[in-house]
Amino acid sequence: MSASTPRRFQPDWRTVAAIVLAAVAFANAALYIADAGNPFVTSDGWYFVDAFLQKYYNGGIDLRDLYMKRPGGDHAQPIHKLLLLWNADAFDLDFVVEAYVGLGFATIAWLLMLHAARQDGPQGGIGAWRWLLAMAVTAASLVSLNGGMAFTWSLVTLSYLGPLALVALAMAAWQAVERRHWLPLLLVAPLVAFSMDGTAVLCGISVVFCLALREIKQRGVHWRTTVTALALVTGALIAYHLASRLYLHAGMADEPATDSLSTLLGFGWKQLLKMGLSLAALSVADRAPLQEHFPTSGERLHLLLGLLVAIAHLWFWWRVLRDRWNRTQFIAVALMLFTYGAMAGIVLVRVPLFGPGYIFQQRYLMLYQLGIVALALMAAGAHWSQWRGLQRHAVTIGLALLLAIQLPLSQQTWKAAPYVRAYGNNQGREIVLLGIHPSMKLASCVPMLVVCEAPRAEQVRSITLLRDHHLNAFSNRMLARYSMQPLAADPGPVELVSPPPP
Repeated sequence: MSASTPRRFQPDWRTVAAIVLAAVAFANAALYIADAGNPFVTSDGWYFVDAFLQKYYNGGIDLRDLYMKRPGGDHAQPIHKLLLLWNADAFDLDFVVEAYVGLGFATIAWLLMLHAARQDGPQGGIGAWRWLLAMAVTAASLVSLNGGMAFTWSLVTLSYLGPLALVALAMAAWQAVERRHWLPLLLVAPLVAFSMDGTAVLCGISVVFCLALREIKQRGVHWRTTVTALALVTGALIAYHLASRLYLHAGMADEPATDSLSTLLGFGWKQLLKMGLSLAALSVADRAPLQEHFPTSGERLHLLLGLLVAIAHLWFWWRVLRDRWNRTQFIAVALMLFTYGAMAGIVLVRVPLFGPGYIFQQRYLMLYQLGIVALALMAAGAHWSQWRGLQRHAVTIGLALLLAIQLPLSQQTWKAAPYVRAYGNNQGREIVLLGIHPSMKLASCVPMLVVCEAPRAEQVRSITLLRDHHLNAFSNRMLARYSMQPLAADPGPVELVSPPPP
């Protein structure tokens, strides 16, 4: 059967087994959200409560409000805004609901990968069990409990929309250039461009480079269809850029240019090398558990893990250059380029401001893990029967270890769940206390409750909005949903610094 001929769906043992193994990983993440997810307004969410929900409840919103973004390098997130409205109307602004939606995005992304991989992978023989192992690793790594923040902070969980958009765009581009099916790309390219803002640029660049590299490998045999696909992707991005400049974000000042590269070089090559190895290692495991279990050698072990992952990336690009890609490998290459782009954004934008240690922020682990997903997807689409025995054994062992490490990572994250839950409860209690009078001072405020540090007028507006519309911590329905009714009790004598005004 040729690579261009789609295989009809027929349930087979390896597809069923892959779905069952993936279901374990996704169920584990869903249970963690149910146990430790934070339903309360957190950090960046307070900005949109004041700037977006205020308009919704006090006069209405228009199209440009859906594309609202903060100064300072923020991205427009219209899908997030629509979810925020739905969440407020249907669930009283419960951010655990958004975390489940984010996990749903991850599920759809993996199912798209499975759809491609089951058509490209072997039906039996030497590669069937290894295909199953590779697809199990894609699921386990995609929703790994390497760090719990990916599932307790809904804004991070919703970031799964990025890889979903990338996979959808890559599949649509493949359908266009390989099978001359243009309708999916005609629909997906503008949808991604007009819904993902800066992430759409990263998706587009990844797919464009992937298409160009594929055509170079094929010596320009299908250059006309490739050029047409490139034009559609770039055209959609240009159209959004013009709409943004002329209407959606008209008048918004450009971000000032910064010389981030010179700042990075100022760290020195040793620090940069260490940071690169740390980034590679973080795609598999956070550094904190190793430091906890191996106090004297945890950091060295983490760098060694990074070196092994870097070698795996070299294998990945060796296969990219040697193999004649199928659709699964095309998606893997696009996903790897997307991951590199996301990492580059963190390194070039955040690290110069906050230092090399900023890469260890747990909120970014989900992005780093996409590199492992791409590695496993490359293995799932490869022709194992053509490999030498050493390569087959090495890749099999590597995949098995990646799958096996998920158990201790998950155990470590679940172990911290009670403390995460207590943190969220404290946050909810402090929001309730602010509701007594929004301008009062509390004895303590958790760092993610940034409204405590907001200007007085903004603090009053935001808390009053939530309280008057019975949203979030002021929703009895939401508190009852998580058996949190005690959070609404009268304040104790040590909880307030100043009493509310008479």
